[in-house]
Amino acid sequence: MNRLLLIGLSHKTAPVAVREPFSRDGAADSLESLRGLAEEALLLSTCNRFEVYLWGARGQEEALRWLAARGGTDPAALRPHLYLREGRNACKHLFFVAASLDSLVVGETQIRAQVKAAYEVAQNAGMVGPAFHPLFRSALRVGKEIAERTGVARGNVSVAGAAADLAERVFGDLGGAQVLVLGAGETAELILTHLAARGVKAPLIANRTRERADLLAARFGGEALDLLSMEERLPSADVVLCAAGGEGALLGVDLVRTALRRRRGRPMVLLDVSVPRAIDPAAGALDNVYRYDMDALSEVTRDALRHRRQEFLQCCTLIDAATLRLDADLRAQEAGPAIAELERRYTETARRELEESFRRPGFRDLPREEIERMVHRIVRKLLHLPVRALRAKEPRESDLARRLFLSGEDEDRS
Repeated sequence: MNRLLLIGLSHKTAPVAVREPFSRDGAADSLESLRGLAEEALLLSTCNRFEVYLWGARGQEEALRWLAARGGTDPAALRPHLYLREGRNACKHLFFVAASLDSLVVGETQIRAQVKAAYEVAQNAGMVGPAFHPLFRSALRVGKEIAERTGVARGNVSVAGAAADLAERVFGDLGGAQVLVLGAGETAELILTHLAARGVKAPLIANRTRERADLLAARFGGEALDLLSMEERLPSADVVLCAAGGEGALLGVDLVRTALRRRRGRPMVLLDVSVPRAIDPAAGALDNVYRYDMDALSEVTRDALRHRRQEFLQCCTLIDAATLRLDADLRAQEAGPAIAELERRYTETARRELEESFRRPGFRDLPREEIERMVHRIVRKLLHLPVRALRAKEPRESDLARRLFLSGEDEDRS
């Protein structure tokens, strides 16, 4: 496991302005460009994190330069926002991510599906091999086990739920508010579900593709809009929740300023959970506008872990145990070729010595098969301690065994 390297940035280390250049599509193409940097690679890109997992990487600096180029930024400017993990620490971090213990909303329900999707993309790109198959299968299994065995996923456990909480906290009773939702994907649907539970009626739903907006409008008793109609109806919106990713802002500052004039001083709440952001950040400087993005959700979710402290400790125990099991499995897997080579060398040495012995007068009269069985038993006994050392959990012990028993060619060949 000491060949595992993770480098990434998340809501804990970087503001959304730093993260959003990394959220663009094209994971398969990006994986292809990593082929020369590592034996195996996987990219995990969500609205709150961008992480690169590498096995057998050529070096940390090369990985950093690749990551900076992916985001179109300078490595020196990116470095303060990055975290880097190796070996067991990288494995443990992945398990925390898959179990949603490192999420903006602890216990949120979408991250495990995102890890699975990233694993499948890397598989299809041919970048998953004998190390990452067990690593990511274990991560998905641990995430599922924690969700089923602990209470960490109780309550509002999604970004959508946190967004609805924030809208209610800022605006007050949402039952009398005119709400406009931009976007019609999975996150927008979840937001509408949480809004309906808070008494929101007849929401406006605008989307680039009208057909999907029509479906959600029918389900939630709202009104579907195309983007042009959205501009006309924007002045009526008390709360705008944007969950529509893509290039460029859907709500520019000029559009918001025009809507405010028609609202005659009535405030407007703008909540952007898109990455890249879909509401121009400059709109937050306008009078009577209360604008929030993904960074603001951390204020709402800060106490999520505090309410789940006991469950979190239970999760840590499960993750520690899973990490140790996987480490032992990978060490046994890595030790396989070394053990086979060591056995080959010992057996070859014994065979050569046996052949020499059978050439000596008197020795050739002994039963050969019985002598060969005896030599085989001796080889197995000699292998016992080296094999145990090669399979050791501690990297230093197994590495020392490799150097002691497998460095260079067998001297007896000379």
